[in-house]
Amino acid sequence: MIFVPLLHYFKCKNLYSGNEAGMRYLLTPTKRTVPDPEGGEGAEKEEAILAVDIWPDPWALDKTDPALRRHEEFPLSDEGRAAAAQCLEEAYNAEPDRWKNLPSILDCEPWAPPAEPEEGKAE
Repeated sequence: MIFVPLLHYFKCKNLYSGNEAGMRYLLTPTKRTVPDPEGGEGAEKEEAILAVDIWPDPWALDKTDPALRRHEEFPLSDEGRAAAAQCLEEAYNAEPDRWKNLPSILDCEPWAPPAEPEEGKAE
């Protein structure tokens, strides 16, 4: 079972990261803007959420190809925390061989965003 801290830990604005046999994950308390049904047309409000990012070893999240990353969001509540823990368990159990057979940091290069073309340069 993958450990996820208690809700109070996240309500104190703490991040939590871990690794389960090559599956890296990061839980981040944050906010998102959602439509406010009570505020009329175009009204929005902020909602506290627990964001979950999952990606493979060996690199940090920002050095991993976005195609290999997974992002989920859950309410910042006891139910959302439990759903986040379940999401991590399901992600690991869906592909245990993938997580256990990732390349070493010595055998691959980190991902880098594609270079943007220079403006004003003739092709």
